[in-house]
Amino acid sequence: MKIGFSTLACPGWDLKTIIAKAAEYGYSGVEIRGLGGKLDLSGLPELAANPESTRHMFAAAEVDLVCLSTSLTFDSKDKKTVARNREELCAYIDLASRLGCPFVRMFPGEKQRGDTRESALARIGMELAKIAPYAGEKRVTVLVQNAGDFANSADLWYLCDYVSHPGVKACWNLATAMLQLDRPTVALPRLGHKIGMVHVCDAEFDEHGFMRGGYRMLGEGTTEVARAIELLRGLAYSGYLIFEWPRLWDATLADADSVLPQAAAYLNERLAEKQAILTAYKGDKKKPIFKAFPG
Repeated sequence: MKIGFSTLACPGWDLKTIIAKAAEYGYSGVEIRGLGGKLDLSGLPELAANPESTRHMFAAAEVDLVCLSTSLTFDSKDKKTVARNREELCAYIDLASRLGCPFVRMFPGEKQRGDTRESALARIGMELAKIAPYAGEKRVTVLVQNAGDFANSADLWYLCDYVSHPGVKACWNLATAMLQLDRPTVALPRLGHKIGMVHVCDAEFDEHGFMRGGYRMLGEGTTEVARAIELLRGLAYSGYLIFEWPRLWDATLADADSVLPQAAAYLNERLAEKQAILTAYKGDKKKPIFKAFPG
């Protein structure tokens, strides 16, 4: 596994600063979720004007551009809205392809009036199935993140299974899952190879899934980050752990220079730990279970 961070943590940084800080603090990659205070990435000159130059900047620093993140959804019943979102998603896929970026992230959305959960998921799944071949041709994977009315691992499993194409996978956010009491021990084995990227952040949740006291530094909350890493290792997951610190939405959170070094150190320590050998036996597994028959 590799570690990266989302630019949610540093809304005031320009692209050169983001890349330089990633290398300085020990991150292997970056997820772009807003740049210079702007969330629409498809028209930003820093990314789109000269993709080759941008690729060179990342490569020179030995930092990966992991994902371009959007707020797009396919939940609407209005065909014009869906068509517009599909067109915008294709633009992001095109840009990601030119930048050598493997992922574009979107959300599943919300149930609409008159929807059942099943009908909404089926509608979203059909739209994802339409976009998956195009993404595959561009060597880009669309990531659907647990969020909104579909924050449960069962929902994401359904969408990925419905599409059944390498062009669509799941982006799993540990903290969002805890709001649903969807713990890593259930969610991660359920999603398995359908996971394309994991968002890591920490907070303190009570037994009902309510967040208490806001976001915490990694290891100081109850999001079970260390346990999630153990489970991902057991699933042979080799993708990115993206640290998410939503300072873009909450300016009262500590700044990026305060949290990014700690998060990198915590994640690297967890990844360096020796994997525990799991066994169904108690004690010495080589010890005979049955006594030998006489004679």
